Amino acid sequence: MFSIFREHFFICEMRSFMGTKNTEIIAIRTSEYLSENLALQISNSLWEQPDIAGLRSMLYFFKSETDYFNVIAQSSSDDFVGRLCCIQNIDDPTLWYYGDLFVVENHRRKHIAEKMITTAFDVLKDKGCKTVRTYVDPQNIPSLELQKKLGFTEKPYQTFNYLINNGDLMFEKQFGQIYNAVTVRDKLDVKILANLYNKNLLALHGDKISYAEWCKAILNNDTDEENFLICRGLMPVAWLKINGLDSKDVGYISMLAVEPKYQHKGVGKFAVEFAESFLRGKGKKVVCVQTTFDNQFAIRLYNKCGFVETSRVKAISDDVAELSKIVFKKDI
Repeated sequence: MFSIFREHFFICEMRSFMGTKNTEIIAIRTSEYLSENLALQISNSLWEQPDIAGLRSMLYFFKSETDYFNVIAQSSSDDFVGRLCCIQNIDDPTLWYYGDLFVVENHRRKHIAEKMITTAFDVLKDKGCKTVRTYVDPQNIPSLELQKKLGFTEKPYQTFNYLINNGDLMFEKQFGQIYNAVTVRDKLDVKILANLYNKNLLALHGDKISYAEWCKAILNNDTDEENFLICRGLMPVAWLKINGLDSKDVGYISMLAVEPKYQHKGVGKFAVEFAESFLRGKGKKVVCVQTTFDNQFAIRLYNKCGFVETSRVKAISDDVAELSKIVFKKDI
């Protein structure tokens, strides 16, 4: 899990009962764990009674099973102004929910709710969210209008984790693809690539390779292969190597090494789909890949991406059974 901190400030304009203009600075920030004092303010505002235990229980069950954070709005005097929470889906880490949106009555109609939601969007994008979902009471016209303004689209109702939203309308917003592929052309990129390889050395059953050897192997202008860094923004998160560019119909994914802390976040799926698109653009009709019997992560990935196992090649020695190969193929 990533701990991502955001704090935004904006000025609210208010008028007194005599028409005098006043301004107030509202701070909006994220909080993953909440303090007891903040929990007390939240529960008193939401439920008109102190219920720290209720928030503690909610935090435990949401945070222990998946990722979870709050967006909090506070006045310059640290008074509680508003809150929403964001919960990651148990089955799909790129799907998130935002809900429990609340702003205290004397701060409503100042765009605070909108500011909290857009702050949540910034954090969700950094956490790898592709889709954010929310549920709205069909009678809550202001909320329905807000979702439309923020780019949400109504979708057929589905449940989310263990939440109960029966009778509500379901809305989703797509953030789009968070990864991109960069062609390796520079020695500094090769250094990153080598580090990604070394971090996956055990799973790849590889050997240590010197930096000079890496540069010679990667920057040799081989027309049959292409190397890419898969990045999230500017941050490299995987190395993808594609071979078979000089052949007629078949291309190969010959290497995919993902930064360990970014595994299970959709990086591998993006890399495979990018490889398919790249090879299709080169006129290939088939993409092949092989992995070892013990690399269950890779096997699940290729199965999930629609590859079909075509053969198994067992190692000669029983002592190196993990080096036995599984070959996958997919028509593109």
